[in-house]
Amino acid sequence: MDFSANHVGFVIASYALTFLCLAGLIIATLGRDRKLRAQVERLDTQRRKPR
Repeated sequence: MDFSANHVGFVIASYALTFLCLAGLIIATLGRDRKLRAQVERLDTQRRKPR
């Protein structure tokens, strides 16, 4: 990559924005997974309780 090009700021900003978006998606996915696992555990516990 040529850092002396006129558009280097745009390229760096584009990479930074892409990285932030991907990091946000990963964090959201992991958070949703954690929430759903807890919900499954709760439902499984309720299902196993004798009535």
